[in-house]
Amino acid sequence: MFAGASQSDPLAPLRPAPPLERAEGALALEFRVDGGATRLARGFQQGSFRVRFPRSVDAEPEAVLLNTAGGLAGGDAFRVSADLAPGAAVRLTTQAAEKVYRSGARGAARLDVRLTLGERARLLWLPQETILFDGGGLERRIEATLAGDSELLACEAVVLGRTARGERVATGALADQWRVRRDGRLVFADALRLAGDIASAASRPATLAGAAAFATVLLVAPDAENRLGTVRAALDPATDAGASAWNGMLLARLVAEDGAKLRAALLAVLAALGTKAPRAWSI
Repeated sequence: MFAGASQSDPLAPLRPAPPLERAEGALALEFRVDGGATRLARGFQQGSFRVRFPRSVDAEPEAVLLNTAGGLAGGDAFRVSADLAPGAAVRLTTQAAEKVYRSGARGAARLDVRLTLGERARLLWLPQETILFDGGGLERRIEATLAGDSELLACEAVVLGRTARGERVATGALADQWRVRRDGRLVFADALRLAGDIASAASRPATLAGAAAFATVLLVAPDAENRLGTVRAALDPATDAGASAWNGMLLARLVAEDGAKLRAALLAVLAALGTKAPRAWSI
């Protein structure tokens, strides 16, 4: 004779917990020149990643990336690739700041970016800020492959918590890796890693000195070194910033007290480089 066990029976076997949901998304975009204008030749979107093309009167079309999951959490995985044929010119941005939520047991979220530029192509990689929440984790990798006469302007900004609301990040993890190759040769490699007690690490004079926002701006172009003086003149004295140029590249680092001051400093640097901020930045 068998006796059934009710759900309230403390001796009943426990049902396994349902797996935690995770978000995944992929974008693959190819741009070609047709009739004297840059057009999308191929577009692939999957999962929680979408792309939209607002109407624009500019010569460069603007592609806006959307994460329909509403942010990045532990275990999420997103990837985007953009391939520009010779002569194509495009700017890529995001609809809003990307929020990185608490990771938990699923580990850090992943974002992989691959950019390929043909001869004379021009790509502006200008996503809005990444906001890291307390306990959040993100592993981001940016790989760019350029022809010798192409131009890449890439900007990545990070804000530790929503500074306007007084949020601060005590712990978390951020791994950010950049690799740029020109004519098949590695010309730029950069890596940042913050892990564990971020509040303590960010308070040190050699890191952020207590600031909560920072950004990297990289220009790879044949005339990059000629623009150094203009960029240095545009650096906001309210931020801790510096710029250098070498071998056809210009690099600027900016550290600001909060996200608003960082945004203002970035706008000044972009203007000095002859680039307007994407329209999505002002929505």
